Amino acid sequence: MRWLRVVGAAAVALVPLLAGSPTSVAAAQRLTLVSEQFNVTVGDSLALVVQVPAVVDLTTLGDFTVTVTAYRAVATREAVAQAVKGILPRSVDSVDVPSADVVRPAAGQLQVSIPIEATTRTAAALQLAQPGLYPLTVELQSRGTLVADLATFVHRVPSAAEPPDESLPVAMVMTTSSAVTLSGAGRVVLSTADIAQLTHLADVLEASAVPVAVRIPAALLAALPDSGAEGEALAVRLTAELQRDEVLSTPSLPLDPSSAAAAGQQALYTQWLRDGEDSLATSTSANPVRTAVVVDSPLSQGGGALLRDLGARLLVLPVDLYYGLPNTLGGFTDTTQLVQIQVSPGVTVDATVVDRVASNNLALSSTTPTLSAIYAVSDLLAARQQIDDNGGDPRRHSITLATPDLSAPAESTVKAFTDLLADTPGLRATTLDELSVRTDQLLNDGRPVVVDLPATAGGDIKDRTDLANALGLEAASTSSMLPTDDERIAEWTRLVGVVPSSALTQEQAVVIAADLRAQYLAVRSSVKVPAGFSFNLTGRTTTVPVTLRNDADIALTVTVRMSSSKLLFPDGDQTVTLPPQSYFEVRIPIEARSNGRFPVSLAVFTPLGGVPIAPPVPLTASVNAFSGLGNLVTGAALLIVLSWWLRHFRRNRRARAAADTAQRHPVGRAGDAAPHETMQHGGDLSPDAATSTLPPS
Repeated sequence: MRWLRVVGAAAVALVPLLAGSPTSVAAAQRLTLVSEQFNVTVGDSLALVVQVPAVVDLTTLGDFTVTVTAYRAVATREAVAQAVKGILPRSVDSVDVPSADVVRPAAGQLQVSIPIEATTRTAAALQLAQPGLYPLTVELQSRGTLVADLATFVHRVPSAAEPPDESLPVAMVMTTSSAVTLSGAGRVVLSTADIAQLTHLADVLEASAVPVAVRIPAALLAALPDSGAEGEALAVRLTAELQRDEVLSTPSLPLDPSSAAAAGQQALYTQWLRDGEDSLATSTSANPVRTAVVVDSPLSQGGGALLRDLGARLLVLPVDLYYGLPNTLGGFTDTTQLVQIQVSPGVTVDATVVDRVASNNLALSSTTPTLSAIYAVSDLLAARQQIDDNGGDPRRHSITLATPDLSAPAESTVKAFTDLLADTPGLRATTLDELSVRTDQLLNDGRPVVVDLPATAGGDIKDRTDLANALGLEAASTSSMLPTDDERIAEWTRLVGVVPSSALTQEQAVVIAADLRAQYLAVRSSVKVPAGFSFNLTGRTTTVPVTLRNDADIALTVTVRMSSSKLLFPDGDQTVTLPPQSYFEVRIPIEARSNGRFPVSLAVFTPLGGVPIAPPVPLTASVNAFSGLGNLVTGAALLIVLSWWLRHFRRNRRARAAADTAQRHPVGRAGDAAPHETMQHGGDLSPDAATSTLPPS
């Protein structure tokens, strides 16, 4: 498996490079490296300046010798670590410089300059036959006794006639560790410690010879100019430095992506990220980078998916956090390649793991920054050489540098390290954005290494977001009563906006919510509605006056509504603006539907959202609008009755006349039987009557 080729590189992560110094002579004092020409080529001279320990009196040494010894070139990170501890390969050449040829640039300092040769061997020059990284020892000897020594390295660079080394990209990352703190009023509070940390960051950025990927909370930068003269000056410094660096995007206020995803607040996180980018662009005059995200707290699958959906192409993982993820390769991971982080089934995002050895080197605050920088750069060169020796292309690998907690290193460490990094062939400073597209993925048995994320991470912010949503709706409805230029509208929006942030404690959130609701109520309570009353309608349509009182010092807008099942209100709801400190009459058009006494409800509420300003006012309407129409209906009914009786009388009169006529008819006298008996019993009829088709009379 290919990853086994990097086992040596991973194993050296357990060995702090700066843990010790050469142990060739236990009793010897240590020389301090003041300066060194680390990168040399054939024809150059190796220039060294060392500081002799204070306990060593050069005047009593008499004739002394400075001996510089080169050892066989090392090609692995483990070999570099061994050399630092004093376990050296065999020597390849040595030069003795007598005291007469040693320059003393300052009290207690010794300077030697030794030519570099490749194809010849002379007593005055150091032979470094091939390009590579060579361990060196510098020894101060007097009368055959070792007085003090030093272990360092020298990098023999290929000459013009030799093949050049392909450069290994190196990216440096820094963040601030100060948490954003909000006051009870929801304002960012910058403490003395915050100012000190940002000042240190500015010092480090100014000292760095290479661009740095920097993550600073947008809220801290935005608050700096308003933090007094010191904060204003610091903001100017940071703005100047960050224009050449890679500024990483952050939300406007701290909001954990895992918590946001768990609460279904992807839209909120997206909006805060955009607001943060706008703020950073204003504060730094730089374009924030969203494609790279530093992950310094546990990340869930949902949080990872959210970051990916928002454009993240690269996650930066501290080594300890990476080791805690499910199914990692642990110490066998080649941190010069990208691993895949699975954020949902079949969906991944690249991740670079901060190199453990480089991380430890960068974190140390050394009293010998020059030597520390040489050790750190030598380790990076050895990593580059391992990639090359294993058949890889250093240009398709990379190393991410950061301290274990991602904070800014010591200023002296950064200056010495970045000065040397920028000057060393075979290494090239890069950005995270470039690293993400030029670094190959780590393979295991020919397949990409995929690491999972936990299902859950971060805290539960649902209660906070629910509270913010409720406060926001109340703010919007109450704001609709105010003039559009009222300053409270923006302040309410700002306060509601900070409620979901982890920068606010739960106690602070509760206090802010109570204060906001008190302010909302104060505005709504400024409008006084009348007590219940009765009114009469003597016509089909009329207008009812309703008097409202505005006790506020500014004009307030409200919506007035009357409602009743027996009345019509042609104009519907009326939105009116009440002048300050005065009464105002609202006239409500009403249309009656029938006579009677009916209940009516008067409601006054906010124009937006319909929040009641006061309980509904019960009214009573007496309608006498239909009296003329009633008389008309009564008269019509009497006419109908009279007409019915007239028709009935006429029909009865005709019936009696027909009966008299039948008695006088000859048929009516046939026999002694009554006419009806004759008809019923089939009495004798005249022939004409028997054949008649007319009904019996």
